Amino acid sequence: MSVGEDRYESFATAVEDPYFGALLGTIDEPGGAFTANRAGLATIEWWDAHGTGPTCAELIDAVFEIDDWDATIVDPGRTAFERREQLELLHRWLISYWTRVGTISFIPGHDDIVRPGRIEITTDAGRAEAE
Repeated sequence: MSVGEDRYESFATAVEDPYFGALLGTIDEPGGAFTANRAGLATIEWWDAHGTGPTCAELIDAVFEIDDWDATIVDPGRTAFERREQLELLHRWLISYWTRVGTISFIPGHDDIVRPGRIEITTDAGRAEAE
């Protein structure tokens, strides 16, 4: 699975930002539902395999399988430290989004474990993924 591209037409941003574009491209429908369901399924699979849920970082890795985020989200205008901060923010937003839509359950500050939420299969891609 890859991070979504920043092809959004519903509004225009004042400044183009690679991390914001990746976030919008990842949660934009119809792919957003697929990615959210994938996060829920990955949490269930992790729980079945390990007897506990993944951490947020482990879930992000399981959903996207990206080894080099700097090559995936190119942002030469920021320092390596700033890119790490932006990437952490992107990951927190994704966890928050998946929690809000209910495919996972995570309470920041409670513990580090992501729990399964509900999985709604509404698209053909979701059906294929769930089988």
